[in-house]
Amino acid sequence: MGKIIKILVILGLLVVVALAGIIFTTDINQYKEQIVQVVKDNTGRDFEISGDLKLAPSLIPTIAVEGVTLGNASWAKEKNMLSVTKFEAQIALMPLLKKNIQVIKFILIEPNIYLETNNKGEGNWVLATGPTPKETEPVTESGATTLPGLAVNEVHIEDANISYKDGKTGETTKLHIDEVTINSESFSDPMSLFIKADINESDLEMEGTLGSINNLLDNKDYPVNIKGNIAGAEISIEGTLGQPMDAKGIDLLATLNIKELSSLNKLAGAELPEVGPIIFSGKLSDTKTGYSVKAMAAQIMEYKVNGDVEIGLGGARPELIATLSTDSLDVSPFQGASEEEAIKKDKVFPSDPLPLEGLKAADVDLKFKAQKLITKDLTLDDVTLTLTLNNGKLQITQNAKAVGGTISANIDLDGSNGKSATLSNNIEIKQFEIGLIPAIKAKNLLTGGKSDISINVKGTGSSVSNIMAGLNGALLIKVGKGNISNKSLNVASADALVSTLSLINPGANKAEGSILECAVVNFNIKDGIATANNGIGISTNRLNVYGGGTINLKTEALDIGIKPKAQEGVGLNLSQLAGLVRIGGTIANPAPKADTKAALSAGLSAGAAIASGGLSLLGEGALSGSSKDSGNPCDIALGIAPMKKAEKPTTEKSTVEKTTSTVKDAASAVGDKLKSLF
Repeated sequence: MGKIIKILVILGLLVVVALAGIIFTTDINQYKEQIVQVVKDNTGRDFEISGDLKLAPSLIPTIAVEGVTLGNASWAKEKNMLSVTKFEAQIALMPLLKKNIQVIKFILIEPNIYLETNNKGEGNWVLATGPTPKETEPVTESGATTLPGLAVNEVHIEDANISYKDGKTGETTKLHIDEVTINSESFSDPMSLFIKADINESDLEMEGTLGSINNLLDNKDYPVNIKGNIAGAEISIEGTLGQPMDAKGIDLLATLNIKELSSLNKLAGAELPEVGPIIFSGKLSDTKTGYSVKAMAAQIMEYKVNGDVEIGLGGARPELIATLSTDSLDVSPFQGASEEEAIKKDKVFPSDPLPLEGLKAADVDLKFKAQKLITKDLTLDDVTLTLTLNNGKLQITQNAKAVGGTISANIDLDGSNGKSATLSNNIEIKQFEIGLIPAIKAKNLLTGGKSDISINVKGTGSSVSNIMAGLNGALLIKVGKGNISNKSLNVASADALVSTLSLINPGANKAEGSILECAVVNFNIKDGIATANNGIGISTNRLNVYGGGTINLKTEALDIGIKPKAQEGVGLNLSQLAGLVRIGGTIANPAPKADTKAALSAGLSAGAAIASGGLSLLGEGALSGSSKDSGNPCDIALGIAPMKKAEKPTTEKSTVEKTTSTVKDAASAVGDKLKSLF
């Protein structure tokens, strides 16, 4: 028996020596042209090997290839999609006898890979279809293609550059790899992993252990334990892959720790807020159609969010399903600049095309609850939000409580046709106390003022400005009793309604201010023109205001006139009313203007009207009669009572002259007022 074993060993060694002799004496460079042609046929691209194919004399054959390039798509910017300075492969002899390939070591030096898409989203990595497997591969009796087994003990990559350019956005992501090493002692031992690289000039380092090559090839339990950091963000992944070759049986715990979000600015290609720490953990697993993250816990500063997230890949589009909740969350750092911080623009409604194709990129079903949600403008309580996106149709439903009232919003945006979107807004706010809004409360402009606000609009267009230009619907604001402070604002600042209330306060020099009885703003919107036909009404214990006008949502031009009338027995502060009589300009930049028509109808000169900034309008009604001549301004604005037609007063010439004199005497005060507006 022992002799037989010795004979078999000797025969085996002779076979190995004979095979090695054949390999070492064979000029593999003679196959270079065949290899080049096979690659060209199967890719439809130019392929070149500028150097020789070399076989190093060793008991472990080493194949070396230099100067390899693979051509790019015809529309791509770079000539070659792939270029490699040199690569080597050390191949074990014995596995070749069983038609298996065991690469003991694979070395790749200075590979450069350029990936990009065109403006249609097509990638340059999509190659021409080559011959079918039936023409090139041996087939068994059962019809299955048989391929040689392939295993690699060690992979080593040095000085690699990989770039990706999005043809639609023009954005480029660059990955530079200093070193990647993956190795194991044997096929049954775990593999070690080391990566040192940078993404968009942000450092990337990863290291850890993976399962054995045998477990990978057998497609069975494959442990993963990796830790690292990207731009200072710490990452760890630990767990197992039940079927690693099929990406199934995933059971991984992933964690992320970011000390400050702004440290990822280079990686994100954007200015991120200085917020931190941000901590994330979740259990990653696979589902029948995709993947899920269960028991997700995220912390942003001291605020925590919990929930489950699932990604489905089985439908026509990827689907995101998420259920999230939090006790308290501050989103103000992630919101845009406040009104005071923002650079003033000529237009409020942007004309940039809406990203309608993005609405079809995925489907979304999001449910979110927050006991407290902190924003730049308001703190919302008992928030429930649902967001669904299905084939370009976006629906948002939100309910919340704020400043003593309730908010209910239903927003639909249908961009399914890919060319334009139809927006439907239905927002109802009940018993919303304006005086408690932080920006107003901080300036002590108004206390009380419980309000009901209704916004029902619909429009269609390819941009926000297009939608507004054809908008139809209605806006109604009803404000209840409150107190206007003795502070004064100009028309061009803050909230238009509160600014108006401040400006019409004849008791501004008195500590108690004025009592607001009611206020109404009632606009009907048709084809982008918002019209308030006597739809503005304000009543205080000192003054009533009747107004109306138009807001052209196409051009954003304002033309709103206001007629203040004193309550009986109350005098007027003309300098305060000077900037209020008529408002022009645009939504972004409102400005007072003279109402010469009203001035002339009152018997005053156009020059006096212009000089007084429209103050002459007061001569038509406010100086000659009381508000009871016209009726309750809020009822009139709501359309439940008509505007009373006051009898035309018989005014002697001397009275008009006195009025004109009064206007002229106020001119200096008016001038100061106008200067403050600009």
